Amino acid sequence: MRRPLFHRAYGEALGRLPPAIVRVHDTGNGRTWRGEANVTTGSSLLARIVRALAALPPASGTVPILIHMQPDGDGETWRREFAGHPLTTHLRAGRTPGTIEEALWPVTAVLQLEPDKDGVQQVLIGLRLFGLLLPRFLWPDLDVRESAEGDRYRFRVVMKLGGVPLEAYEGWLEAPEKA
Repeated sequence: MRRPLFHRAYGEALGRLPPAIVRVHDTGNGRTWRGEANVTTGSSLLARIVRALAALPPASGTVPILIHMQPDGDGETWRREFAGHPLTTHLRAGRTPGTIEEALWPVTAVLQLEPDKDGVQQVLIGLRLFGLLLPRFLWPDLDVRESAEGDRYRFRVVMKLGGVPLEAYEGWLEAPEKA
């Protein structure tokens, strides 16, 4: 069996990461993680348009979240369900070491994984629309953080464009189940 995508991308830093982060990215033949998330959304017209086009989850307060992670060729498919609202992305290794590419059709984000003793920061280093690299001024500001709180995997994703809040969600995962 091929090593999980994120384990390959983290490289030698994998051994220094909190165990909860290592576990959540050990997709095996497929895993489903359960937890809770809090979703907040921007109220601007821009935020509403972006959320509608990307089918992002609505504002919800604290809701149950399921994340189904399934190996898919050299990558993985992640299906997130925020209180039943689906959000599916496809991930694969980036073109340079330590990067991943996450596609939410027709957009692909290229993320640099920056591990530290407390977790991982994912930094946007490229954005493609229909395969074409977009100029930097069109990129959203992303704050993506993975961390651990004991055995719980914690996550935070904050998206802004030109300082305008678009979407944010954060929460925790635990208790993997076979997919």
